[in-house]
Amino acid sequence: MKQHHTIEIFSSNCPLCTHVTDIIEIGRCQGCKQIVYDIDNMSNDTKTKMNDYDIKAVPTTIIDGRIKIVDIPDFPWICGDDLYRKLEREYPLKKE
Repeated sequence: MKQHHTIEIFSSNCPLCTHVTDIIEIGRCQGCKQIVYDIDNMSNDTKTKMNDYDIKAVPTTIIDGRIKIVDIPDFPWICGDDLYRKLEREYPLKKE
C-alpha cells in the first residue's frame, strides 16, 4: 500500500521556484499533500517553519519533516515508495 506524504515547498515568485513547484505538482500522487510557502508574503507560520527546517535558500522542499531538498531536484519526480526511500537516504533533514 502506498504511503502518502506531506510536501512543503518554500518558494519565491521566481522562475526556478515556479519550475520546482510545477514538477512536484505534476509528479505527485493524489494522496500526497503539497503546501507552498511564499516567502515574498511571509507569515509568522512560514517564518517559524523556515527556522525549524533551517531554510537558507529557495526553492527548498521538505517532505514529512524528514527530507530536505534544496534547489531543483536532479531526478524525475514520480511519486512512489522507491522515490521516497531514495530521498530518505540521499536527502535527510539534519536537525541541529
